[in-house]
Amino acid sequence: MPPYLKEFSMNIEDATVFTEKCYMGEPASCSWACPFGLDVRGFLEKVEKGRWQAAFKALRNAAVFPSVVSALCTEPCRNHCQRTQIGDDPIDVRRIEEACIRNSKNRKPDVYVLPPKNESVAVIGAGAAGLSCALSLAQIKYNVTVFEKEAGWGGALRSRARFNEFDDEFTMLFSATDTEFVFGAEIKSLGELSVFNAVYIATGASGENFGLLESFNGDLLTTADPKVFLGGRLTGADTMHGIAQCKKASKSIETFLQTGKTLETYGNTSANSPRYLDHAGAENIPLVKPASPEGYTGEEAIAEAGRCLKCDCDKCMVSCEMLDSFRKNPKKIAMEVYSDHKAIPPYSSHTLTRQTYSCNMCGHCKAVCSEEIDIGSLLKMSRETRLESGNYPDALHDYWLREMDFSIGEASFSAPPKNPGNLAYVFFPGCQLGAHNPEHVLRSYDFLHENYGAGVYTGCCGAPAYWAGDKVRFNKNLETIRATWRELGEPTFIFACATCKSIFKTALPEIKQVSLYEMLANDMDSAPDRLYDSASVFDPCNSRGETDMENAVRALVGKSGAQLFELDDKNRCCGYGGHIREANPKLYDTVTDARTALGQMPYIVYCANCKEVFVSHGKECAHILDMVFKVPQSKNPAIHEKRQNALTVKKELMKKRLNEDFEPIKHDWDGIELVVADDLLDAIDKKLISIIDIKEAVWLAEASGDKFIDEQSGTCLCSMEKPVLTYWVNYKKTGGAFEVLNAYYHRMKFSKEDA
Repeated sequence: MPPYLKEFSMNIEDATVFTEKCYMGEPASCSWACPFGLDVRGFLEKVEKGRWQAAFKALRNAAVFPSVVSALCTEPCRNHCQRTQIGDDPIDVRRIEEACIRNSKNRKPDVYVLPPKNESVAVIGAGAAGLSCALSLAQIKYNVTVFEKEAGWGGALRSRARFNEFDDEFTMLFSATDTEFVFGAEIKSLGELSVFNAVYIATGASGENFGLLESFNGDLLTTADPKVFLGGRLTGADTMHGIAQCKKASKSIETFLQTGKTLETYGNTSANSPRYLDHAGAENIPLVKPASPEGYTGEEAIAEAGRCLKCDCDKCMVSCEMLDSFRKNPKKIAMEVYSDHKAIPPYSSHTLTRQTYSCNMCGHCKAVCSEEIDIGSLLKMSRETRLESGNYPDALHDYWLREMDFSIGEASFSAPPKNPGNLAYVFFPGCQLGAHNPEHVLRSYDFLHENYGAGVYTGCCGAPAYWAGDKVRFNKNLETIRATWRELGEPTFIFACATCKSIFKTALPEIKQVSLYEMLANDMDSAPDRLYDSASVFDPCNSRGETDMENAVRALVGKSGAQLFELDDKNRCCGYGGHIREANPKLYDTVTDARTALGQMPYIVYCANCKEVFVSHGKECAHILDMVFKVPQSKNPAIHEKRQNALTVKKELMKKRLNEDFEPIKHDWDGIELVVADDLLDAIDKKLISIIDIKEAVWLAEASGDKFIDEQSGTCLCSMEKPVLTYWVNYKKTGGAFEVLNAYYHRMKFSKEDA
């Protein structure tokens, strides 16, 4: 095992448990009703595209005798066509099948290149059921002999007006096999067939059953005699089900011949019931009526096939940009989660790595799924096991984890409520609210402290570690929060951030909670500023199910007098969640662009991250606290400004509560003066490189002399290694300052000995 990998264990059930209820890709309701299990959806899709030969093969492979079936089928599929759910006539599948047969240019049977088997099977009865079983076994090279007491094959079908057509089909299909037919031979005792290894009896309604009908097992088609099987109208099946039994019969007989036993090796083991989907918004299309009594022309069949709703559950796939981008259904994702972790390189394909880190973990897939399939939780487990194994792209989360460490370290502060007890409150603003705008935290705290005697606790809920799959770091932070909560007298926490509220609800359920916006809506006398005459509230993904929080924000907007226009698609991730920005920048832009375009009106948000995303994409947007506390609108702060803002919040709160002065940690590089052009500052910010990192790198280079110097231009290039990243800064000294020309990072490390 490579040294960078650690021992870890994952069973396949650990992954598939997330998706076992998913029925995407299962047969449509019409296929469940079909005796042959024809993939009606796939068949009609081929017809719609005019792929007659492919459609015919699909029909023949399922129905065995397509001409017989298309002529005589009672069409149970039509009773389960979901077109009827929107008031339309069902798809006329039978007429489409007949048109398919007419339009297929080559109906010759496939020839299977298989070695001949030694075992022999006798089939008693050359009706539809007996012929279908004989054909199925003969095609896989068993030695099949059919005994029929009449002078020819067909049984009850011989009286049908279209028997000549059926006769031609039987002749053509059996022409590719070595099946032996013995006509005019009535079998009166099974002893006559003792030389055969297995016997299939299909003697028709009220036909001879040799005393075995009472022991008939309808699931396996077996009898008390282990080598004898029954089928067709003899067992109560109608013509269509009698033909369809061939698949079950051939499987049972083959299993018996190979093992001496008959085991259930067929059948759908999933839900065993048809699924009916929500087709709201589907277009009504009338039934295509044939112009000729002979049935559909090719064009008419194509048009009728086009009415198919392609019934399959794909809500998560079509409504999630990530799933739509990778085009892997949930069950495939689960299998790849397992396979990627089961094998170690080079045997593991790692086909899921990019997708694993491209999920916002917003819960949308679970919300739209009738079975609540949660792909986010599945991929979160994938991230966790990758980290545990050491096979983990840590650079994708390094920035946010360092920011989390800062938030729960240097920027953290707590002060107890005025009045401990059941009515005690503590304001937990989260790590981003104050980082984006200190006034949001400070004015909220003033309101809460004045009206409720609330204490305060600045820190981080642990979302960066949660999204990174770092269970150790996440759980350690939870224990710190739990201990601080107890030290504060176990108060109710007041949340401004829906993500914090969601994580506490799941991971720290013992802590009572309420949202800041509920407190403001219930108790605030003055009306918030009306920044927009008309606007839409953008509810963050983690407010899903938090009706009181969502209603409170709307009540505050209502107090401003603004007219609200609801978005059609609520609780969608703005794109920030899951740290996908580094893992999949293109997808990140796709998601953020889609959310920006979700509504035409300006957005009112109550998530600092949502505001950052929308402002950066030019969407007119305001935080609800801008309106409540009449805070001037501002642009997004740079990375280094966020840290300064967080420390400003701590400094002000310490002064308010403890009358103490707070001094941030001093660094040797703090005094370095940098000159950075605005466009370069924006560019390095997008790369998640902080001015603080650049200052440190330049200071180290200047103090040690460890840098590359271009004597002609006077520019310098220096590097700074961190545990995960290596930073590079191109700069030159300008007077008493340093002008930054470029900055970037990568995950490689260089040895000085190799330089």
